[in-house]
Amino acid sequence: MVRAASYIRTDPGGKLPSLEEQQAAIEAYAAGKGYELVAAYEDLDAPGNLLYHRPRLKAAINNIKELEDWEVLVVAQPRCVSDTESALHEFVHKFSLYGNRLESPNRTWEEFLSAMKAYRRAMSRR
Repeated sequence: MVRAASYIRTDPGGKLPSLEEQQAAIEAYAAGKGYELVAAYEDLDAPGNLLYHRPRLKAAINNIKELEDWEVLVVAQPRCVSDTESALHEFVHKFSLYGNRLESPNRTWEEFLSAMKAYRRAMSRR
C-alpha cells in the first residue's frame, strides 16, 4: 500500500475550500487510490504566496528530505499549495528531486510534473 500524507491550507479570505471540505476531498481521493494516509499537515489561515512561511508545509518538505515516512502528498486542489504557479512549480520540482509525488483529485502527478517542466523551459528561454 502506498503511504501518503495530506496537506490542507485554508486562507484568511476564504477563497479556498474549508478545512472540512478539503479533508473530505483528500480522504475520498486517497481511499479511491488505495493510499494509506499516515500523516497530516495543516496551515490554517495561511496566505498563499510564499511556501516557506508555512511551518507545516516546511515539515512536509523536511519529511521528504530526511524521514521518508510517505511517498505522496495529497492536496484537495493545487491552489492549496500556493496561489502562484511559480511557487507551485518550485514545490513540484523539489518533490521530483526526492522521488516523492504531489497529487490532487483534479491534477495527477504526471500533470503537475509536465506543467513544472514546461514552466522551467519557458523561464530558461527568457
